[in-house]
This record gives sequence, C-alpha cells and structure tokens, in this order.
Amino acid sequence: MADLIFEIGCEEMPARFVAPAMEQIQAKGRKELERQGLLPEGAEVLSFGTPRRLALLVSGLKQRQEDKEEQALGPPVKAAYDKEGKPTKAALGFAKSQGVEVGELGQFDTDKGPRLGVIKRIPGRPAFEVLTELLPHLVADLHFPKTMRWGSQSFRFARPIHWFVALLDGAVIPFEVAQIKSGNTTRGHRFLAPSAIEINGADDYLSKLKEAYVLADRDERSAKVRQEVEAAATQAGGRLVTDDALMDENTDLVEWAAACCGSFDREFLEVPKAVIISAMREHQRYFALEDQAGNLLPNFIAVNNTQPKDMAVVTAGHQKVLRARLADARFFLTEDRKKPLIDYLEELKQVTYHAKLGTSFDKVERFAALAGFLADELGLSAEEKSQVERTARLAKCDLVTEMVGEFPTLQGVVGTEYATRDGEPQAVAAGIAGHYLPAGADSPLPLEITGVLVGIADRLDSICGLFAADEKPSGAADPFALRRAAIAVIRLVIEKDLSLSLSRLLNQAMAGLGLWMQTPAEPVAQEVTAFFAARLSGILAEQGVPTDVSQAVLAVGLDDLKDTAARAKALAQAKNTAEFATLAVGLKRVMNILKKEAAQVPQDAPTEAAMSEETEKALYRAFTELEAEAAQLFAAGDYQGFLARVSALKDPIDKFFDDVMVMVEDETTRRNRLALLNLMGRLFNRFARFEYLQLN
Repeated sequence: MADLIFEIGCEEMPARFVAPAMEQIQAKGRKELERQGLLPEGAEVLSFGTPRRLALLVSGLKQRQEDKEEQALGPPVKAAYDKEGKPTKAALGFAKSQGVEVGELGQFDTDKGPRLGVIKRIPGRPAFEVLTELLPHLVADLHFPKTMRWGSQSFRFARPIHWFVALLDGAVIPFEVAQIKSGNTTRGHRFLAPSAIEINGADDYLSKLKEAYVLADRDERSAKVRQEVEAAATQAGGRLVTDDALMDENTDLVEWAAACCGSFDREFLEVPKAVIISAMREHQRYFALEDQAGNLLPNFIAVNNTQPKDMAVVTAGHQKVLRARLADARFFLTEDRKKPLIDYLEELKQVTYHAKLGTSFDKVERFAALAGFLADELGLSAEEKSQVERTARLAKCDLVTEMVGEFPTLQGVVGTEYATRDGEPQAVAAGIAGHYLPAGADSPLPLEITGVLVGIADRLDSICGLFAADEKPSGAADPFALRRAAIAVIRLVIEKDLSLSLSRLLNQAMAGLGLWMQTPAEPVAQEVTAFFAARLSGILAEQGVPTDVSQAVLAVGLDDLKDTAARAKALAQAKNTAEFATLAVGLKRVMNILKKEAAQVPQDAPTEAAMSEETEKALYRAFTELEAEAAQLFAAGDYQGFLARVSALKDPIDKFFDDVMVMVEDETTRRNRLALLNLMGRLFNRFARFEYLQLN
C-alpha cells in the first residue's frame, strides 16, 4: 500500500471558497481513485485547506491497478465465415481492430445469438503512472463561485496557482498545469515562515506545516480560533455574542490564529446594538462582547493571521479602523433621528419598486390595504387591525434612512429600533423586523401577528404583481426570489395555524394591483395558485408526504393552505396501513368509472328500490349509515378520524365489485349504480382524488 499527498498552493482564496473546495477535492479525488481501481476498502481519504492551499491525503492506496479482462464482441458467427468456412471481411476487420489473428477469435453465446469475440487481458498500470494523468484533471475539475486567469494563461482557478506538491510514498509525481510543475516543496505562513519547505511524504506534511505556522487541518485551526477568541473574551471580562458563521469565516481567513481584545468609546453604545455588531462583523469580521445581562460591552475580539511581536500595536490599529466605522454609524443615527420614522414614508415615492408596478410608496399602500383585509378575515379587533396597518406603513420606511443605506442587511432591524425610539407600540415596532421573517427554510417566524400579516401581504403583493408583469420564475432563474416568498407565505399560514382562503387573498391582491395590471386578473390568479401548489407539494415532500398523495389532495383544489396540508398528512399516514390501502384500491375503481363514464353519470341520488343485488344494497346502506358522521368529521378537520370511519366501506366496496357489473345494458339499473358511485364520489372528492394514488 502507498500514501499520496497532493497540495495545490495559490494566492489567498475568499473564506467562503475554502470549505466547499475541501469537500470537492475529497469527493472527486475519492471518486476518481475508485474509478481507476486504486482505492481499496478501508483506505483513508482526507482533505485539508486554508486560504492558500487545498490538499488531498490518501493512506492505503494500491501500488498498481489489478489486471483485468475485457470481452470484445464482433460480428455474428454466420456473418463471419462464408460457405466454405473462410473468414469474411467482417471477421478479418474485427480481428485486425483487436490486434489478434483470426484464429485467436472465439465464439460467445449472446442474447442475439453466437458472435465472434476475444478475451483481452489488460495489465494494470502502476499507481504512479495513473496519478500522473489523474491529478492534473482533478485540478481542472474543481469548481468555484468565481474563477480568474492570470498572466497569459487560459487556465482558470479561484486564484493564481504558485505550486503543487505531489508525492507518492515520497516520490514526486511529475505533471504540469498552468506552467506550474509539481514538486516536493510547499510554503509556510506568508509572513511567519515564507521560505520553501521540503515535504518527504504524507507522514510529515501536517507536522512540517504546523512548524511553519500553518494549521492545514481545518478542525484544528477552528479549535485554535475558538480557543484564542474565548480566551480574549474571558480576559476582557465579557462573553461572546454567539456567531458560529463568523467563527467559521475567521477559520477560513487565516492559516494561524492569534486573537486580541480591543475597545471603543462608551459613547458609541448609543448606536443601536445591531448596528454596532454589524459594523464589527460585516466590515471587520470582529466578534462582539456582552455582559451577563446581555448588554453590549465597548469591546471586540479580532483574529489575526499572524503572531505579532507587539499585540498592543496591532490592537490599536483595529481600534482605529473600528472607531471610524462607529463614528459613521453615530452620524447616520443623528441624521436619521431628526424626524420620526413615519416621515420617511413620503420619500418612498422617489424610489421605483418596479417599472410596471410603481414606486415603493405604491407598494406599501397596496400591501397595507391587503394586511388590513387579512386582519378582517381573521376576525382581529379594531385595535389589532390598526396596529397591523400601522406596521405595514412603517415597514419599508427605514429603506431610505442613512443607516440602512450604509448597513443594508439591517433593513427591518433599524426600522424596529427607530419605531421603538418613536414610542410606537411594541407589536408595531417588532412587526417591522418580523415581516421579513422567515428569511429561509429553517429561519424562525415572527412572534407578533403584525409581522405575520404584513409579511404575508407584502409577499402576496410581490408575487401577484410580478406574475402580472411577466416577471415569473423560469427554470432555475428566479431573480425576485418569488419561490422563497411563496414558501414563506405557506410556512406563515400553516405554522401560525391561520385559516385563510387563498383565492380570496389573491382576488384582493389583484384588486389592489388594478392600476398596474397589464393582463386580466383571472389567468394570473390561476398561475399564482398553481405556483403555490408546487411549493406546497415540495414542502410536504420534505416532511415525508409522498408525491402521489400531494397530487391527490391538490387535485381537489387549493384554497386553504393549512387544511390542504392537514389532509395530505392524514392521507399519507393512512396510506401506510393495510386496511386503508385495500379501501383505496376500491375507491380508485369508483373514481375511474365515474371519470370514464362521466357523460352518463346522473346527478340524482340512487334509490334502494331500483337495486336488484344484495351487495349493492349493502354498499348503499353502509354508506348512508356513515355519511353524516364522516361529513361531520371532515367539517371539523378531523381527517384521521374521517379516514378511519370511511374505512368501514372496504368490504362492501370489494363485494360490490366482485358481484355487480356497473355498466349493464338495462339503463335504469346502470344509471342507479352510477348514481350510487357518484354519491360516494361526492364525499371522497372533497378530500382527495384517490385515482391519483399509487398503490402496491
């Protein structure tokens, strides 16, 4: 067995490139080595990475490929020889193509009859030889969000490449990419150990880099960063404001870590906490500190990619940079607070939301009215409705403030802070930031009903308006993030347990868009409904609901999102039971007959007097006995109870189809039997279209 160490050395990559690139080189390296037959079971494939390097370390690699045999098939035997038994041109040509004599060809039985063929023995190649070809392809196969060329090179990579280390059991694997030749020398830390370092093999790779102030093992480097940061926080007498993403980013910004604790003037604490943290995080990658009560401290932690001789000098530099940032933030606060937040609403008239949909002010007016409609639909009190509408009018005001202009990621957060300082009710202030939630599939939801309803209204206005403006998503393209907006609406409705009519909401949204509608409202509403149905189906699939179940439920129509999801989950759970599966088979037969014979199905109720067979009478009686109770369970939303109750029809339906032919010649009997099936269909079609179910 052999050990491989392969390293790509380059200029500093962005921090966000490092971890994904490590995953790529490990996965693709493993795949290629397995494909080449060099990776035995139990071999270890590891990846390492810093801003300046990506590395692959493989232990237990095979020294060479195993020999293998390949069967090559040629022409059919009957076409390979003439009547005299001499080889034809087909046989001669095949033998020549395989590099053998005709006499060395054999006959092989195949599905298409006997054919000429040959077993070719292919000797395995040494791993050294295979890797000489494989490693350059591995470099070229790595993908990054952005790549670049350098010098006169046409080759692209995340950043210019400066060196390759490629060793198999200490021997250099020779290749060249982008005019860089492989070798056995790497580089240490850019400042602390910039000289070339000779690597003897996989065994000393990590240790020699560590001696040169490079922690190539990302887990080790992450632990070092965390240790340094927490020690500095303890020394300052505070605790870190939790930020795992920032910890990861700092890990991938450095090769060595040394943290320092700086401070800033207490007067800057008048700036909103979120703004101070953002100034530290977004611009400088600093960690914020707070006391045990959660109050922000006038301190920060910076992670340095070096081990400075005089940490005080470095800390002073960090403090100088941060002071300028915080001074700007305080200036923006002073300017913004010269008038209350609501006064910024007029300035939204100067901001174009969309060329076909008016200004941001127009949008606020639309979704404020829609939010008020939502409040009425849910039966909120007059005071609650007033707070919802007030939240809507304030929701976008901070977009034109100086603070959000400098810190755009804080939209909503700044609005909440300013509204609180203006003395707005807590529900209104919290709703401003809350209406942006959820920000993603796993993001928390807003706590206040103000944020919930304004968030729904804002997103519905965007979806309906942009669909009407022909800006709907296509394929993978979704420039206005409408899919994410629809998922957010669905989550808000379902997880906040809101019973709302989607059709009524869409009609109201379309009415609000009247001045900007370029197309008739009805087809747009139909498109938007289908768009929501697709998103709901995806959400249900993630929760374990099979696609056929979602299709069966959605085929009935989509209006109450919460109710539709509840029916789908109940049907998915029932489908897994043997008893219901049998019932579903019978119901599918019912629905298929009704669909096929739709032109003949009467709308009248069946009559027992017209029934000649005992089994059809039994089915009719069984259904009429449970119909009222099942309808009550359905109306109450007890869908598991509904499905359990109607499961009593399993045996009557089976016996009906065993003994009775529906499409008989006698018209009266035929119509009465179709009416019986239609009677059941009316109830079950309110729940789902059972013919869509895929049953084993």
